[in-house]
Amino acid sequence: MSSSLETVAGIKFGILSPEMIRKMSVAEIQNPDTYDEDGMPIPTGVMDPRLGTLEPGQRCKTCGNTYLGCPGHFGHIELPVPVIHVGFVKYIHNLLRATCRACGRLLLSDDVIEKYREKLEKLRQSGKVPLEFYYRILQKAIAASVCPHCNEKQYKIELEKPTTFIEVVNSERRRLTTHVVRARLERIKDEDLELIGIDPRVARPEWMVLTVLPVPPVYVRPSITLESGFRSEDDLTHKLVDILRVAQRLRENINAGSPSPVIAELADLLQYHVTTYLNNEVPGVAPATHRSGRPLKTLAQRLKGKEGRFRLNLSGKRVDFSARTVISPDPNIGINEVGVPIEIAMQLTVPEKVTEWNIERLRQYVRNGPDNYPGAKYVIRPDGKRIRLKFAQDLEEVAAAIEPGFIVERHLIDGDIVLFNRQPSLHRMSIMAHRVKVLPYKTFRLNLCVCTPYNADFDGDEMNLHVPQSEEAQTEARILLIVQNNILSPRYGAPIIGAIR
Repeated sequence: MSSSLETVAGIKFGILSPEMIRKMSVAEIQNPDTYDEDGMPIPTGVMDPRLGTLEPGQRCKTCGNTYLGCPGHFGHIELPVPVIHVGFVKYIHNLLRATCRACGRLLLSDDVIEKYREKLEKLRQSGKVPLEFYYRILQKAIAASVCPHCNEKQYKIELEKPTTFIEVVNSERRRLTTHVVRARLERIKDEDLELIGIDPRVARPEWMVLTVLPVPPVYVRPSITLESGFRSEDDLTHKLVDILRVAQRLRENINAGSPSPVIAELADLLQYHVTTYLNNEVPGVAPATHRSGRPLKTLAQRLKGKEGRFRLNLSGKRVDFSARTVISPDPNIGINEVGVPIEIAMQLTVPEKVTEWNIERLRQYVRNGPDNYPGAKYVIRPDGKRIRLKFAQDLEEVAAAIEPGFIVERHLIDGDIVLFNRQPSLHRMSIMAHRVKVLPYKTFRLNLCVCTPYNADFDGDEMNLHVPQSEEAQTEARILLIVQNNILSPRYGAPIIGAIR
């Protein structure tokens, strides 16, 4: 119990090691095919039944739950050659330049390293280590031309976008294979990594070069059955199939002892597929497309931008008990009021607890039902059971059964407190509390004096209305957010709400 009261000191991100990927995997995926002739998922294919199930009747082969209870399970693909992770290319480039090509040590002498280590310890004890400290050490190491530990001459390493590393040896340009890159990263010592801001316990640099690729569960990439009966696969599944096809061909060629140019070409193709699987918008790489020419939406595209997971589903979500429509002026309502169309008032509800003082009024709302204003949409009994009045046989009977302790979700009525907001929400007065005044027609009505804080005008602006559900939220809105308590702007101390021309 005490652990739940502790505060979070920080969040640390790491990289999955190949061992960890294999450990959390339930199946090695090898087969590029997805379904057999009967339409069943093929074991060891990308839709392997051990990764989870999408069909309502089936059970997951790993945990035995149906699709509702199964969280999904990861698989893994063993890559025949190492592949550079496109997201870590800059880090790999810096590490190759800052460490010795022969012994893997940081290109700084032992006494300099010791001096920096003491400084780092002091900074850690004082609290936070600034990123500039790590950057200075890295730049100093990159500037060295000879290794102070083994006296090996260092050559310039160039990054050819997106994932190719070139070593310039006496004006001869040699391409570093992914095997060589990974071997050099493996040689770097843990103590040296700490000096450049990498925690080797959670992020060894060789893990940035993939040897095992995690395969996400089927819930992340569901296939949909079209009206014609054809199955349409998700973009990620398409990409995983491409990776498996090339990996299979590459493995066969390596085992058959094919000439190295053939193997190098297939390794480049595998690198392309893994790169576009992780990020399909890498500069200098042709995006992977559908037959129609539409670019595939792969992992990075799912996360970033306005339509990505963070901005669309996490920072901003669609919420219940909200309404949005055009605003129009009404000088006849108070600055604390907002005119709400009757249609919206009949859709939005407020939970009101039944007491001996309001029982008759709430019974009348229940008798009116959901289609007559002012009415109610739900009755919640003390045991938590919800009665939907739209499907109730006898509203009179439901109304008679109501007693103190019940909750009635009634329509919005005059005097209810609501939050009113206009985007963009630039300052705290962009969202304020108003009292409802139910009016005819289909627009929200706003007193002209309150236009300035919202920066609203009536040339087609739309505004949002939110109904606080709990008594605490309503009280907070009534005391802190009501318009009359926000007349003075905190920016310059003068009234922001008032008559305007």
